Amino acid sequence: MSRECERRRGVSPVIGVVILIGITTILAASIGVFALGFSEQQPTQAPQVAIVADYSERTTGNGEYLNLSFKSGETVYRDNLTVVVSGAKSSDGSDATLDTDPIQAQASTRITSGTQITIHQGQFTGIGSGEYLDLSDATLRLVWNPADEPESETYVIYRWPDPSQRN
Repeated sequence: MSRECERRRGVSPVIGVVILIGITTILAASIGVFALGFSEQQPTQAPQVAIVADYSERTTGNGEYLNLSFKSGETVYRDNLTVVVSGAKSSDGSDATLDTDPIQAQASTRITSGTQITIHQGQFTGIGSGEYLDLSDATLRLVWNPADEPESETYVIYRWPDPSQRN
């Protein structure tokens, strides 16, 4: 009987050591996750907005223009948005450069459903007297940049024209 008691006593310390090693491993893994930053929050997601573009191909007066209407979606702050236009031309074929950001000039601080922005000749440089703005080959991007997070990515939340519908 004494041998049987010794065998049972030997099992108890082994189980204790295994449990202690398991607890230590779990504790070390938890501390490692927090120390290495695996628990950081995901980057901020870009706001979801529905925008409708109304493009006018007028070649008289001030030339072509583009109206952007915010139809629905999340509220966006004006200071987080920038309009980028590339490929705009004067009617004589020379490059026209967007000089004034229409969002900053026309929108209130909070952009919500019902807000309208117009991109027109008066906001561009490089258009001579008697010439008009030509947006037929232009591309417009509405870029969102979260101001409160300096290392966040910027997002294009709207493109005109839709790349899938470009000729």
